[in-house]
Amino acid sequence: MPAKIKTAGLIINPEKQLARKLARQAKAQLEAAGVRVLAARGPVAALAARADLLLVFGGDGTMLRAAREMDGADTPVLGINAGALGFLTTVPADDMKRALKAVLAGRCRLRARTMLQTVVLRKGRRLAIHYALNDAVIARGATARIVRLEVRVDGELLTHYVCDGMIFATQTGSTAYSMAAGGPILIPGTEAFVMSPICPHSLTSRSLVIGRGTVVETRVLSQPEELLLTMDGQVSVHLHSGDVVEVRRGNRQLQLVVPQGYSYYETLRRKLKWSGANV
Repeated sequence: MPAKIKTAGLIINPEKQLARKLARQAKAQLEAAGVRVLAARGPVAALAARADLLLVFGGDGTMLRAAREMDGADTPVLGINAGALGFLTTVPADDMKRALKAVLAGRCRLRARTMLQTVVLRKGRRLAIHYALNDAVIARGATARIVRLEVRVDGELLTHYVCDGMIFATQTGSTAYSMAAGGPILIPGTEAFVMSPICPHSLTSRSLVIGRGTVVETRVLSQPEELLLTMDGQVSVHLHSGDVVEVRRGNRQLQLVVPQGYSYYETLRRKLKWSGANV
């Protein structure tokens, strides 16, 4: 974080009335503190390049989109929750004023959240490169047929999967779809990602934790009529039989601003409805 925040950019989910209301309130508070406020009227990456701090108003989906569209910019991002879940948009709506005051006074810390990089290869040629903050998922479309996948780790054959698809999740995404598929929770800062098969047709198929620097190659051996690689549930690429999806820990990170007094573990207990009492 810069010693003094001079410029802040606002990214707002226009479909949420609460997000628009909170953005107006934040703008007034920031300008009263002498901070220049910029609205997102063009590419998010261009806004990030001009701002010392980005404020995202919406739910986690808004944050995921913003993280990808920043194109690797390291501008710190503070999420204001105008949605339902709020693992990434950590500041509740009713605590925004206090949280902003703390951030402007420097009473906050940065937590880097790693992104995944996916590369789609078709007949040996690079087709597409995408980044994901939460997860990259290979899954069928509307058809009910199973998927056959060959997985290699750093070029060495791991196994063949017969399943409904595959989830690759970051530490951030380990509490989302991957967890629902039986994957472990990775604490932020863990230099790894998780690979979890979806409904595998074998009781011995389990999630794997993949270390930093490792490349996982997934080849489509057979497929239903429609097979998709989807990043963060928002951006999709159609896959064909024979396509290879390379997944690795990306060189991009989201610099998440955590105001003083906020705890990841408290958020985990609250969102997952875990007990904090002794048993």
